[in-house]
Amino acid sequence: MKFYRRFFCVLILIVFTAFPFGFSAFADASEYSRVLSEDVVLYMDSDLTRPWFTLPYSYYVKVLSVGVRSVKVEYKGGSAAHPSVKGYIPIENLSYAAEPAAPYPVVTFEIGASCLLYRDTNFTYFETVAENSAVDFYGVYTGKNGREYIFGFVSAASGDNYMGFIEKSAIKNFVVPRLIVEEEKPEEVSETVESKESSPKTVNGDGLQIVIVVGISVVAISIVYLLFRPSPKRAGEEAISDDVKY
Repeated sequence: MKFYRRFFCVLILIVFTAFPFGFSAFADASEYSRVLSEDVVLYMDSDLTRPWFTLPYSYYVKVLSVGVRSVKVEYKGGSAAHPSVKGYIPIENLSYAAEPAAPYPVVTFEIGASCLLYRDTNFTYFETVAENSAVDFYGVYTGKNGREYIFGFVSAASGDNYMGFIEKSAIKNFVVPRLIVEEEKPEEVSETVESKESSPKTVNGDGLQIVIVVGISVVAISIVYLLFRPSPKRAGEEAISDDVKY
């Protein structure tokens, strides 16, 4: 009976020890990553085999989860005029940033001539879009033929709405504004390096989960040892019983 009582005590203590770790690890769900390279591609799959479009430099994506090879992100706002899309970026392109005032480009271009809007990157499904329709810009896709396409949300002159790829040559006055990216001064860089070396490193994603599991395991083992270690009296009695001859 004493064994079972101690066993349930250990179980309860492990549960109460584990919950604070879990809550603190996933408390912050509003992290962003900044696009600091000209070739950060948003992929449709976590294996990074199906490229979607290249994200515009200097803007942001919202981080949803961090994996081993890729990061699941959300891009654009989510309103009817700017539907959000969810995809994946390579883990090496993850660059954490505070929540910005204007994370996504709000740029609408006019379509200069009737053209085709392709619904997929295989260019098999398409719609015809009339001249003077408007396209809300998301990113640029370069096809296997080397042609560039704009991925965006199209508000057609007919009143219909589409999402897909339009050849860049059909867009009038295509210029995407950039946000200011502050360059670090040499002194700031050295100070940043020193602060990183002196401050404890933070772990995100899978690494953080490993730390949590290890921490809980250490606590559990310590509790088991404290509860089940023999008391001095019992140890003495066992030693004495070993010397008794029957």
